[in-house]
Amino acid sequence: MPEFTTRQELAILYSRRKEQFSSLLSAETRKINIVSNFRLLTALILIVLVYLAFRDITWIYVALVDLLIFVILVYKHAKLFRTKTHLENLIKVNVWEHAAMSGDISSFSPGTEFIDQHHSYTHDLDIFGPGSLFQSVNRCNTFFGRAAFARLLSTPLSTKEEIVQNQEAVKELSVKLDFRQDFQAAGSEINELPGDRQELLDWLKLPSIIYGNKWLALAIWLLPAITISALIAVIFFPVPNLVLIIPVVTQWIHASTYSKRISVFHDYISRKKGILEKYAQILKFIQPEQFQSSRMKALKAKAAEADVRVQKLAGLVNALNARLNSIMWLVVNSFFMYDIRCVYRLEEWKTDNSTKLKYWLDAISETEVLCSLGTFGFNNSSFVFPEIHEKVSIEASGMGHPLVPVEKCITNDVSIGNKASVFIITGANMAGKSTFLRTIGVNFVLAKTGAPVFAKEFKCPVIPLRSGMRTADSLKDNESYFYAELHRLKAIMDELRSGKPLFILLDEILKGTNSGDKQRGSIALVRQLLEHPCLTLVATHDLALGDLENEFPDKVKNYRFEANIENDQLSFDYKLNPGVAQKMNATFLMKKMGIIP
Repeated sequence: MPEFTTRQELAILYSRRKEQFSSLLSAETRKINIVSNFRLLTALILIVLVYLAFRDITWIYVALVDLLIFVILVYKHAKLFRTKTHLENLIKVNVWEHAAMSGDISSFSPGTEFIDQHHSYTHDLDIFGPGSLFQSVNRCNTFFGRAAFARLLSTPLSTKEEIVQNQEAVKELSVKLDFRQDFQAAGSEINELPGDRQELLDWLKLPSIIYGNKWLALAIWLLPAITISALIAVIFFPVPNLVLIIPVVTQWIHASTYSKRISVFHDYISRKKGILEKYAQILKFIQPEQFQSSRMKALKAKAAEADVRVQKLAGLVNALNARLNSIMWLVVNSFFMYDIRCVYRLEEWKTDNSTKLKYWLDAISETEVLCSLGTFGFNNSSFVFPEIHEKVSIEASGMGHPLVPVEKCITNDVSIGNKASVFIITGANMAGKSTFLRTIGVNFVLAKTGAPVFAKEFKCPVIPLRSGMRTADSLKDNESYFYAELHRLKAIMDELRSGKPLFILLDEILKGTNSGDKQRGSIALVRQLLEHPCLTLVATHDLALGDLENEFPDKVKNYRFEANIENDQLSFDYKLNPGVAQKMNATFLMKKMGIIP
């Protein structure tokens, strides 16, 4: 597939795909209308043929042929309708992607349910919520797919091997546009509730009602055979009706004995029929696809035969649903031990596949996550895959924020850990300090998921990320903002003192105290950080922290974002430069807005 380097080119691609699928949908709709009309016609003909058969039995053979045609048309109609639904979802997928190219990501889940104000970095870096990294990258449709992606962003991979494996899978999936969109479209049919999957897994642990009972295993075959034989004997031979009544009553006794337990069993599993069919539909797309990456090969192996087996489970549940018709229940339980047979087959499936179902469902979630990252890579083909190295250092060139369009983003270079391990970043309000911290932080998070990052080059280690940028107070825990920040800083220092290297982002620390106390505390904290193996960026308005470079020239470096005031106008270049900031803008802005003379 050719590389699309600009959002305009991608928008054109998605628009064309929407039109292609719309054209196919129109053709499919016409086929459905034709099949529907023929189905109605065969149904009317069947009524006439049944009427004629009452007068002449030979018409029954024609009626049987017509009935066969009707059944084929019903099957064909259902198949066409599934294709129609899939095409409708493919159109939606491309409409959403087209909108995303212009910055509108509102069609995708923002992951608001995963916001944790006390997480070690996700709240500070806007990982979740409207306009977040999650909303921009997420293409998961199942509840557990979204949860798996949220876990990956909150607790990224912890080894170089895992990250490299994910990188290979993401690279491979980024060029498989048709597979990714088919998988996404199939997933959008699922209206998965948080409890659905767990209820299925809990069902696997329930003790069997029928399966394992040797007498019932024999009876579900022997009793129906005896009953059908008795029915034939009563119809065609001079045999007393009692011969038929005894096995029929025996079947009723068995059905009544297990009726209550079967009803509870049925009520529990019948609600899962629809979602099981949708799971099978999604799994069907994994099997025929050819993969080269070890990660995707492993997921394909995990999902081996899954679609067929999960579809079989859905079919068994559907068969048990026939008991809801009282007349049907009476007939089939008189001659075929139907309820007990259905439960036996369901419990047999459960015994054979109980250890596999979780793996199959996990394969859906994991593939959704990797497809999301693959789409992110496809939509940002100028991004690079990071190099994961062993050194406690981060080196980046041409680095920008992943959520800002490439053509509009001001990029910066950074190298921390090779010479100095603590950067003191000063600058005026709105000059770009906090955005820079979030830029390097978000790219670091993406790097540890195996995704590409917004940079020309990016090298980083596999170390934990910690931040103190937007610490929240807690009314629930009766904790003030300042105390919450102290708790955050203590947690960071405790980890460092345990010998764990960290990547730390701090923005205006100790905001909850007076300026003198804040300055002394900040300087003391930085001195403590220098004693441990960590990479730290401290954004501050306090220019006094810049004196630390003189005290620790090999460990601390000053960088700045400057404001430019020319001709009574304020502007920013958002470029990171060495040194301490020289221009501040609070007084200028207050005068400009008429707050002060």
